[in-house]
Amino acid sequence: MTGDDRAREGREPDRKDPRARVEWLRATIRRHDHLYYVLDRPRIEDEAYDALYRELVELEGRHPDLADETSPTRRMPGAVAEGFRSFRHPVPMVSLDNVTSEAEMREWEVSIRTFLRAGEGQAFRYSVEPKVDGVSLELVYVDGRLVTAATRGDGTDGEDVTTNAVTIRSVPLRLSGERPPPYLCVRGEAYVRKSDFEAYNRKLADEGEEPFANPRNFCAGSLRQLDPSIPAGRPIRYLAYVVAKAEGITFPSQSKALEELAGWGFPVSELNTIVTGAEAVASRFREVEGRRDAIAYEIDGVVVKVDDAALQQRLGTRIRSPRWAIAWKFTSRRAVTRLKGVTWSVGRTGVVSPVADLEPVALGGVTVSSATLFNVDELARLGVRVGDRVVVERAGDVIPRVVEPVVAERRGDEQEPVVPTVCPSCRSPLSRDADKVALRCTNFACPAQVERNIVHFASRGGLDIQGLGPKQVGQFIAAGLIRDAADLWSLTKESLVALDRQGETSAKNLLARLLASREPPLDRFLYALGIPEVGERGAKTLARAFPSLAALAQASPEALDELDEVGPAMAGAVAGWFRNPRNEDLLRRLDAAGVRPVPVGGPTSGAFSGLTVVFTGGLAAMSRDEAKHLVEAQGGRVGASISSKTSLVVAGEAAGTKLAKAKELGVEVIDEAAFLRRAGRSDGA
Repeated sequence: MTGDDRAREGREPDRKDPRARVEWLRATIRRHDHLYYVLDRPRIEDEAYDALYRELVELEGRHPDLADETSPTRRMPGAVAEGFRSFRHPVPMVSLDNVTSEAEMREWEVSIRTFLRAGEGQAFRYSVEPKVDGVSLELVYVDGRLVTAATRGDGTDGEDVTTNAVTIRSVPLRLSGERPPPYLCVRGEAYVRKSDFEAYNRKLADEGEEPFANPRNFCAGSLRQLDPSIPAGRPIRYLAYVVAKAEGITFPSQSKALEELAGWGFPVSELNTIVTGAEAVASRFREVEGRRDAIAYEIDGVVVKVDDAALQQRLGTRIRSPRWAIAWKFTSRRAVTRLKGVTWSVGRTGVVSPVADLEPVALGGVTVSSATLFNVDELARLGVRVGDRVVVERAGDVIPRVVEPVVAERRGDEQEPVVPTVCPSCRSPLSRDADKVALRCTNFACPAQVERNIVHFASRGGLDIQGLGPKQVGQFIAAGLIRDAADLWSLTKESLVALDRQGETSAKNLLARLLASREPPLDRFLYALGIPEVGERGAKTLARAFPSLAALAQASPEALDELDEVGPAMAGAVAGWFRNPRNEDLLRRLDAAGVRPVPVGGPTSGAFSGLTVVFTGGLAAMSRDEAKHLVEAQGGRVGASISSKTSLVVAGEAAGTKLAKAKELGVEVIDEAAFLRRAGRSDGA
């Protein structure tokens, strides 16, 4: 952190003053969240940020009396909601009318002039903003704190998705700036960047899961999850675009409102522009459409708003749309080309997926020659045949996919694609689970899987071995130097320099990085192993719950299933992975090479040391998430279900079947007051 940063956040307080330290940490983390997620200008390395965050979690755990609903640590809730309540919008969320051409844009301006009885030569100032292809999300703040987040719903009533919205790190939990209004209702768009969407879909494909069709579906599905840990693990962002209601403050214009929103900590689009007259709007539309492919997130047009707030008031709103705003959408991003064939790609986990081999076609500024067909079921649903003319679109303006065949243009010589029965890489028989859509190669020595697994092991989320990408891994495998990740540490300078395009300097650098990576944090090591069902969040959960890799390796499926945030599928996958002889051999050879993961730091003593605690019913003095942090901060772990290995059950109001199960098994049960006393909370007395 620079001296300039420290000055902004105030003098760093002494660690002996927990209250001052907690407030400083919260302010510091909020600032870096804003720099990273809103302004895209990170100022510190991930490791430094993580250290600040871990210190805040530890302090809040040791001092529950300092709890604050707007703390950055509250962005990762662990409780599962029982369902979404209805939320009545303070001001109805109406839709926008559309125009599709410059002529229609001019007609709309004439309609405004006519309604206002303005002179023929009067020009209006417009705020031209990107029409982000995401999901509308309304945020309500009282006294500067987020109290409600809601979807659009039917425009009058939406779904209260506050527990999910607080996991979006670009959504401010507390407003910054000078004197925010006592009540503020802001509307904006939840969205995901193209690069993040692509990366998330690649991860799903590697794990044999169904990819999302487009970023909008991704966002909508994420916001409607009952378990907030799901959206918390997804790269969703937020852009504010209008103030729906504010008490004690008025804005002379839309542009001034956007300026105030940015001052309060909201992200607003860098593409927002003020222009005068319909001709200037058309010019800006063409400019944005021309830059469409370079924009980090997907947009499907622009929104044109009369900038002057007084004119907006005079123009008013029709039943379904405002008179003072219009949407001008881009043309469709589809093309028609011929399907030359269907090839089959092998992923890291052995999933074999169909890929359309297309005659090259220009689409959205790029030439497309292949497109995803997702899986066997989707291939059958589409009903495409080799030789068909097919409609192709760039889903999310990023991933090309086949939409449908042009049946009317069939000539009669088209052929049904052949679904393979053996792996295209190693020729081993393929299998298909009854409850899965994916074909899978179960040969662990499959060259395609081996290469992708090693690349995943060295990836940024894993051991982060820079300079070890797909090309290098493929070259090393082809030369017989490696057959799995453990062999990486057997590479020598002599063996590397003997390869094409491997100079002495690059060989030395790679060997130095390999040496430096031998003591990774346990969570990153677990993610690097590529265990089915275990992503980055799951790896963190497992690393927090077990003191060492050896302890995790010995855990039974039942013990794993008891953990909060670990379900039966992950529990079975993890236990099965560690009991596979091939994986046991890999771990032995990694250990022999000196690759030994470092346990995630955390308290090993305290009131709940070595105990598995399960909560049931509602808590009055704190949220379920706070209670979980309190247990973990004092050496315990939180389970999701009752079993003979449960140490303690905390029964709150309206405790359910878990309470009966605890009594049946003879597990100790205490109420919330006793839990607080045991934790050393003064308010539990």
